[in-house]
This record gives sequence, C-alpha cells and structure tokens, in this order.
Amino acid sequence: MKALQFSGSSQAKLVNLELGPLQVGWARVQVHYNSVCGSDLALYAGNWHGHRYPIVPGHEWSGIVTEVNGPGDHWVGQRVIGDLIHACRVCPPCRDGLPVMCESLTELGFTVNGGCAEYVDVPTENLYSLPDELDLATACQVEPTAVALHSVARAGIQPGERVAVLGCGGIGLLIIQAAQYAGAAVELATDPIEFRRGAALTVGASRTSNTDAAAYAQLSDERFDVVFEASGAPQSVAQALGLLRPGGRVISVGYRVGASHPIETAKLPLLYASLIGVMGPGGKYREAISLLTRGGIDTKPLLTDFVALEGHEAALARAVERKPGTIRVVFDLLGGGSHG
Repeated sequence: MKALQFSGSSQAKLVNLELGPLQVGWARVQVHYNSVCGSDLALYAGNWHGHRYPIVPGHEWSGIVTEVNGPGDHWVGQRVIGDLIHACRVCPPCRDGLPVMCESLTELGFTVNGGCAEYVDVPTENLYSLPDELDLATACQVEPTAVALHSVARAGIQPGERVAVLGCGGIGLLIIQAAQYAGAAVELATDPIEFRRGAALTVGASRTSNTDAAAYAQLSDERFDVVFEASGAPQSVAQALGLLRPGGRVISVGYRVGASHPIETAKLPLLYASLIGVMGPGGKYREAISLLTRGGIDTKPLLTDFVALEGHEAALARAVERKPGTIRVVFDLLGGGSHG
C-alpha cells in the first residue's frame, strides 16, 4: 500500500508497504482522510516523545472498515474513526481512568503505523461508527474535537464564564467552539498570525489580539475566569496567568517537548489559581461525533489544505512554516471526494 513515512528528523517520503497479517481482534480500515496535527509536525521535526522511526504518522483519520480478524464482522463496511490510544487497561494509570498514561501505551501514528496511508490497522475495541449524516472529511476531526471537549470538561466551565484562548491553530479553534457549547463567552483569542485570528472570529471569538509584548500590554487590565493555553509557545503559560482573575483556571493543552519558560510561581497562591494540564481526547469520542453531526462545531475554517499524499512535501512545509492561509493540512487518500 502507499503510505507517507517519517524516517527521521525532517525526513518524509512516500513508500510502498506490504499489508501484513491482521492481528486477532483488529480491523483493517481503508483511510479516506487524515489531518495533520501539531504533534505530527513535532514528530516530523524530530522533537516528540514516545515514538519510533520509521513510522507512518497520522491519528486524525476517517475511513471504511474492509476486514476484521476475529469477532466483529459487523464492522465490515462501516464508516469509522478510531481512538489512537491502545492501553493495557490493567496498570495503575489505566485503573485510575487515565489510559493515555498507560505504562505500556502504544499510540497510532507514533509507535505503530497510523493513518497517512491507504490502510490502517486498529483494534476493534477502538473503533467508533459514524452516522450517515457525518461526512468523512469532517469526521477526521472527531479526535481533535474530543481533545477540545476534554479540555473544556477539565476546566469545569460554567455558563457565562469569561474565557480567553491563547493559540488559534486547529485545537485552539475547536476549543473556542467547545467552550461556547458549554455556555462560556469566549471574549479573547490570541495568535501571532492574522489569518488565524480571522478564523477565531469566524468560529465565535468576540475579539482577537496579537501576541507580542505591545499587544499584551494592551491587555494588562483584562481578567478571565478560564484561560486555555493552546499554542504550545513556552511563554504562554506565564501570559495566561497574567490574564487570570483571582480563583481562575489556566488549562494547559498545547506543549512543545523540551521548551521551557519561567513563570512567577507566586501568582498561583496569590491568585488562588489552578494550573491544569490536559492530554489526549479523554474518551470524549461519542460526544464529539454527536456534536459534529449536529453542526455544533464548524471544521471548515481550520481544514484549509486538502492534498494527496504525493503533495506531502509542499503541504508539510506550509504547515511547519505556518504559512498564511494554512491551518490544518488534510491528506485526501482517495482524491476528489467531498470535503464537507
């Protein structure tokens, strides 16, 4: 099968891989769409954790089941997405409801081959069926939408709370919408790129700001109940604390491996503030599917570039360089399909 493979830092190529035997309890899925996440770009840059090379990246995919080995023949022919996390379910983190922290974790697109290929193999227990009303191009955003919903749930959003979102990439744009779905008022979104700030306004942010020192100086009197840090920029947690009201919460979603920046730790007790980390989709897949199906989340502003695998080199360059007009690259594995 045709696949995109990362073989090292900034090394990506198209390869033909043999379709090996399907493991018992696993399904083989013909991939229709796979979007490129910030973690995929970090993996491409060689700056990620818990991965191996060579690897077929991709965990934000959608497709149709073609084969199952073992019980579960009813999956064949179904339109699906899948959880990227394959956990043991018996170690202490798993028993505590944190499969993303599993002591023997495997992750699709990081430790086992993922969705940037004509086919992907997935445990049947990780599959989620899709309603006919949800097109497959939109469905490749189920996983990041689940991350956004999980982030909002961790924040404990209450209706009417004032929210700021730092970072208007794919996850940031989804968090803006998920926070509004929970009843919050997203009154500020920040990003250094004008095109992304425009996308934030499109999905419902009341206003936007640049991220330089002069722009943040203009925000010195602003205070929010919840600030989501979705950029991964190392200085953003400190900036988030500077925007927080007493008793507020900073939700750290984005991160860059190895990046660091000092924060004024005294602000945590002095503001009676909470700093909360979020990792992964938190099992919010069904809620994400339902919300996307009802049109409660608009993915069009973030799915900007639909390309074939053959166009990976230019597409990855646009995404890495954060070119104006590009937010999320989506690999269209079949070509010419509906993009929602």
